Amino acid sequence: MSRLEPPDYSGIFLEPDKIRYQDIDPPLRNLIRFINSQSWIRTYGSCAGPAYHGEDAGHKHKFFIGLFVDEASAGIKQVHWWLDEANRLNGSTGLRAEIEQVDKHPFGQGMVDGWNAYRLAAKEIRRGNNPLPPRIYRRLIKCLESAWEKFLSRVREGPFM
Repeated sequence: MSRLEPPDYSGIFLEPDKIRYQDIDPPLRNLIRFINSQSWIRTYGSCAGPAYHGEDAGHKHKFFIGLFVDEASAGIKQVHWWLDEANRLNGSTGLRAEIEQVDKHPFGQGMVDGWNAYRLAAKEIRRGNNPLPPRIYRRLIKCLESAWEKFLSRVREGPFM
């Protein structure tokens, strides 16, 4: 199988060894490495939100991971499976990982050469007015990592969907 080539677009499609992982919020570094290890998905930005910036993170520091997904590889179906599994692992913590397509991202349009832009975000399911503590966000990140590893093991076993 030939390697999928993401479009040449504003320098955001960096090979994993060219990404400055030291500039990524520490709780997300491993997850960003995992995601960028695949040829059908790339990250274009991230913030660990309360997991790294604390409970008073403010609007500029909300949890998110910007993703470009190659639609020709059934990528969004795979992403949905990954997030469903992560949310199952995370249980009833009051936090869910959700994804939405974005029409415009910081670098331009929402679709380039068959690659769609998405925003993975953590949605708090409120049970009061108090914000969820940072440890709940760190738990979600660990669940995203575990679900990604499970996803990769399923891919290695054969056809995914």
